[in-house]
Amino acid sequence: MYGNCIRTCGLNVFTLSNSYATIGPDGLVKEVVGIKGRSDGEETKKRIVLKATQLFVQKGFAAVTMNEVCTAAKVSKGSLYHHFPSKDELFLYVVEDDTEQWLSDWEQKQSSISGIEERFYALGEHYANDFQNPLIRALEEYARSRPHSEEVQQRLSRLYESASQACRNLLQEGMDTGYLVKGNLDNYVIIVSGLLEGISRVSEITVLANAPEDIMEYYRDAIRLLLQGIRTG
Repeated sequence: MYGNCIRTCGLNVFTLSNSYATIGPDGLVKEVVGIKGRSDGEETKKRIVLKATQLFVQKGFAAVTMNEVCTAAKVSKGSLYHHFPSKDELFLYVVEDDTEQWLSDWEQKQSSISGIEERFYALGEHYANDFQNPLIRALEEYARSRPHSEEVQQRLSRLYESASQACRNLLQEGMDTGYLVKGNLDNYVIIVSGLLEGISRVSEITVLANAPEDIMEYYRDAIRLLLQGIRTG
């Protein structure tokens, strides 16, 4: 019921899904040995991503080495490079995963808000809660660090497009329902995304904003001014 039994050197060996147990002549279990399979590989990859994320958050992109990732994740170089053939690939995976989580969190948050105006303010708060995310700075560092291949450029482009998808969907709904003045959606997305992302950049260099509540107020005022300009009626 739990596995297959074979005979090896006079011993019974029961093979299980992820391990095998050696049974001695006396009927007692002599040894249980795990068999590395897909689950082990997935757990190793998760551990690598977790530790790499921590390192990129702490040090940015350039200062992190693959040797450090190996040490932090307690994996061999062969295992690390099996999952991620380069530091670029590892970093992009980390940032893509972070972006997906940000969007997932937003979808969950907005699903409980019915009014479109309230969702605009909620989106501003969602940006405000993420404005100190070190991975955003690391991504900017990476994008400017050197010329990239066409494949990497496309992935960077998809990252920025994914990050602006929350704005795009909300603006499209606003125009479709008549809540917002109709206009060029692509232009709207660039303007609104630039507004929301720009607040964090300016906040970093101004002495006026020192506390999270200051940042949150900036975002609320930004949404209020935005809606005053593009809201119908």
